[in-house]
Amino acid sequence: MKRFLGIIICCFVVATAYIAYVIAERQTALQKFARYNDSWAVAQTLSEYMRLEHRLAAYALGMNGVDRDEVRLRLDIMIGRVGLLKQGNLGTFVDLDPQRRDLLLKLGHVLDALDQRLDGLDAEGIKAMLQSMAALDASMTALASTAVEFDVGLIGAAQEELRQLHLIYTGLAGGLILCGVGLVVLLLRHNSLLDVAHRKMKELTHNLREASAELTLQNYRLKHVAHHDALTGLPNRILFRSDLEARLKAAIAGGPTAMIFLLDLDGFKDVNDTLGHDVGDGLLQAVASRLTKLSREGDLICRLGGDEFAILSAGLTDKQAFDFARHVMDEISFPYQVSEREIKIGTCVGVAISEAEPDGDELFKHADLALYEAKSLGSGHVCVFQSQMQTRLTEKKSFEADLKQALRNGELEVFYQPQVNTITREICGYEALLRWFHPVRGQVPPLEFIPVAENIGLIHELGEWVLRTACLEAARWPRSLKVAVNLSSVQFRSRNLIQSVVTILTQSDLDPNRLELEITESVLLDKNEQTLDTLTQLKAIGIQIAMDDFGTGYSSLGSLRSFPFVKIKIDRSFIRDVTTRADAFAIVELVTGVGRSLGMTTIAEGIETEEQFACVKQVGCEQVQGYLLGMPAPASRLEHLRQVVDHDGNLIDAKKASGRR
Repeated sequence: MKRFLGIIICCFVVATAYIAYVIAERQTALQKFARYNDSWAVAQTLSEYMRLEHRLAAYALGMNGVDRDEVRLRLDIMIGRVGLLKQGNLGTFVDLDPQRRDLLLKLGHVLDALDQRLDGLDAEGIKAMLQSMAALDASMTALASTAVEFDVGLIGAAQEELRQLHLIYTGLAGGLILCGVGLVVLLLRHNSLLDVAHRKMKELTHNLREASAELTLQNYRLKHVAHHDALTGLPNRILFRSDLEARLKAAIAGGPTAMIFLLDLDGFKDVNDTLGHDVGDGLLQAVASRLTKLSREGDLICRLGGDEFAILSAGLTDKQAFDFARHVMDEISFPYQVSEREIKIGTCVGVAISEAEPDGDELFKHADLALYEAKSLGSGHVCVFQSQMQTRLTEKKSFEADLKQALRNGELEVFYQPQVNTITREICGYEALLRWFHPVRGQVPPLEFIPVAENIGLIHELGEWVLRTACLEAARWPRSLKVAVNLSSVQFRSRNLIQSVVTILTQSDLDPNRLELEITESVLLDKNEQTLDTLTQLKAIGIQIAMDDFGTGYSSLGSLRSFPFVKIKIDRSFIRDVTTRADAFAIVELVTGVGRSLGMTTIAEGIETEEQFACVKQVGCEQVQGYLLGMPAPASRLEHLRQVVDHDGNLIDAKKASGRR
């Protein structure tokens, strides 16, 4: 309705403005009528001209009643009329036609001549002058006729314009009448709707008054639900945060110190998984009941979520806080009777005491760190937060930050350790090994930074960089040398792995047959179609797949048969004892035999003595790798740089080659 009212009001405004314009145009047209008397003026001029001729002729004949003064009067009137013909609309009308201008010029000459000679004219002179004037009679009559015709045309056009303006005015007036009727109808309708709305508003007001009490009660219930756990009835995380902030403000103002006791249940997940969630819920309720009984006056017992509980207290010393935490832990550890089952669980407690921490989040982090420290010691421990815990956390974050910047700062380098043929001791390839040289930390072992890289998601970027660097370097080696690159289990699960490997091979122009990807047995834990499909696609490209550290993980002989491996790497833990322990020798012999039966190459890593080398050679291991045969080194110091390729494409010692020459 508002839209219709707006449209009608706009129509009123536009119509009113246009009516004002029409009225102005109508007044202009009417003014034109007042000016359309030019033909009458020309006719009067013609009449006066004829009278002048008549009086002049009568004067020449000496008729009674006509004297020179009357002729002079008529002449002056005629001269005035001619002056009018030269001004205004008559002047414009005369100027439109050359003949009219010429006529007016001749008329002026005749009248001027008559005016100058009138007093001295005799009868003969008057006759001559009458003849000159008679010559203009026809032209003057034509001028009067033309003026009449011209005015008739102008008046007709003005009448047509007035007719159109009248029609427009009538239409606008009718439209305004219709708009007015519509406005009245809409206003009546609007009043009707207002009446209906007023009645409904009364009803709504009544209903709202009835619902007000119910809403108040419901708000109280909602507030309780929002701040309390539905299962145990304990305050939840929201109320915990609010109460903690209040306690911290009181402590800053000189009140008792605030403290957090944070605990979770050891083995609760096993209870849920084995006995069901109903039993788990009953256990949580029993724990909440015990914590409520253990709490002191002023304490707040909260369930933060899952099996995590917290106690907010104040005014305890460090020893009292430790003793209270120990008491809580002991009470929680007593057996529970839930659904006619005896359940025993344990717990650890982390304690944080406010000192200069005005921030509740910081104090909670301290309690969480203390709980983490307690759990790392095993079930049944209490830890009060110490600054060393924060230092260790800070060091961990600093280590992660340094690792993120290591690649950009050029601190990472790829080393290569030779892999040697057992029979000929010739280099058949290299394993690419990532090294980190930090300007302050020094050389950081891979066992320290690789797990961190996996946890923070950096392993994908590092792995891709190592693979690209190794492929670019291997592309410059002799064709008989291969390069082996380790794939992290996290990196292997990436859906972009295949595309990344193909792109790097294309960019480096390395033959896929010269690339070996080593994966650990942990990759085979998920024996799903994606794992098999990824390995199959890599093999289809031409890449060699090797199982790294075989025998130390979770793989079985079935894994070797199910997945497309071409090489087995025997872990150094077996090689270390191969010369001293019969079981280690038997395992190496068994793995070598299995590899030979499945058509796979076996390589032993960690060869450091000639005795170890002789043992693995004895059992038939085809390749070896270790400090005895070559230390990991940068690409610029690799062993094959001191060798040359013979005509058959084999590597030979450079000194021998020069001796042959």
